[in-house]
Amino acid sequence: MEGRVQELLSEIKNMKNVVEVLETENAKLRQQLILMYEMHEDNDTGSGCSPKRVTGRQNLVNLYNQGFHICNIYFGQLREGECLFCAAFLRRKQG
Repeated sequence: MEGRVQELLSEIKNMKNVVEVLETENAKLRQQLILMYEMHEDNDTGSGCSPKRVTGRQNLVNLYNQGFHICNIYFGQLREGECLFCAAFLRRKQG
């Protein structure tokens, strides 16, 4: 019985660590999202004409240029260097 309690305690500690990592990542992503909205609002109010429409593909290219994965495997995670999957997506023709 005591062994099982120790196992459960260890599992709970591991889950707590995972939750802390996820909360940190979530806070970081929220900050980046706020910055993106602020940049978008600044661009919209800066000109007297109507805002330029941005395609979904252009949004993905912008995310990639900011250092995020755009491939379906690691989407939204920070890139450390180049990713073959993202590069393949970027090489794909618009259709």
